[in-house]
Amino acid sequence: MKITLLEERAGQPYPERAFTSEIVKIGRDPLECHVVFDQGEWPMVSRRHAEFRQRDGRCLLVDTRSRFGTFIDGKRVVDPREVRVGDRAQFGPGGPLMRILAIEETPVAHAAKAREGSFRDRTTLRDVPDDSED
Repeated sequence: MKITLLEERAGQPYPERAFTSEIVKIGRDPLECHVVFDQGEWPMVSRRHAEFRQRDGRCLLVDTRSRFGTFIDGKRVVDPREVRVGDRAQFGPGGPLMRILAIEETPVAHAAKAREGSFRDRTTLRDVPDDSED
């Protein structure tokens, strides 16, 4: 998946950021997260706060047991929730706000779908050795 996010602060947009990954992690941990927020400025953001995940051609936002919660357009995310272009994700009440500008399915996601429906990963009769030739 490729997702493009735009951080908004006090109504002012910051530069947009694009990520190409099946999972895009949000939080304060710079070793684990793609989008990192400073604890001093954003104390309501957990170390590993939330994730955008690609599943079945959809982009889901998952709260990863954050302390203060994750919100989409003001509604708390309890279960994985589909996000769409134009939605606003907020990480904790009064926390950073990110607008979803674009969501694209990447070739990796297409390949995974094709592989799931193919016979390549399954054993066929051709793959089983014939013991009668001994």
